[in-house]
Amino acid sequence: MQFATWEPLYQAILDDFGFSPARDEEAAKLLAELLQGREQLLCAAEAKVRGQCVMVAGNAPSLEKELGGLQERDAVFIAADGATAVLLRHGIVPDIVVTDLDGPFSAILKANREGSIVVVHAHGDNLDALNRYVPQLERVIGTVQCQPLPGLYNFGGFTDGDRCVFLAKGLGAAGIKLVGFDFEDEGVTPRKKKKLSWAKKLIGLAFGK
Repeated sequence: MQFATWEPLYQAILDDFGFSPARDEEAAKLLAELLQGREQLLCAAEAKVRGQCVMVAGNAPSLEKELGGLQERDAVFIAADGATAVLLRHGIVPDIVVTDLDGPFSAILKANREGSIVVVHAHGDNLDALNRYVPQLERVIGTVQCQPLPGLYNFGGFTDGDRCVFLAKGLGAAGIKLVGFDFEDEGVTPRKKKKLSWAKKLIGLAFGK
């Protein structure tokens, strides 16, 4: 997604949540510095995804049950943050993990060491996590929700789950299936509920609905 297309949605999200664009830009600068000199892995991620059926795993409570009955275990898996731990318990190492580093880092690190590319997202609320965790990871792609600096990307999306979908589309997936998504989860905070509402809207846009 071109930033010019994403920018009106980004501005609406900033307004809705009261986020600071300056803090997002600060986080982007930090992530660019942390990744400076590292291998560029976008082509490797694209090679995994282009032309493939992609299973995007969200971290809703239903994921455990859905994975138990899943037939497409040979699909390309993109995990949204905490879904990584559930996939690993089911013997699935995700091809790509998308995270803003507020989930179970031990599972993300384990997946990374077993071959997962980790797409780390920088925003105004995770500067400390970036400093703490990015140096421990290998095979990292950096993303932002503001205008990307050189070496960083903005595929579109706001939450880990919908960013997975935009990433899959951006990398040329032939098809995308969602598992572990519950946009109507009543057991979450009002803030999380608002995030789920945005995720539903953005995924609908990604799918052309």
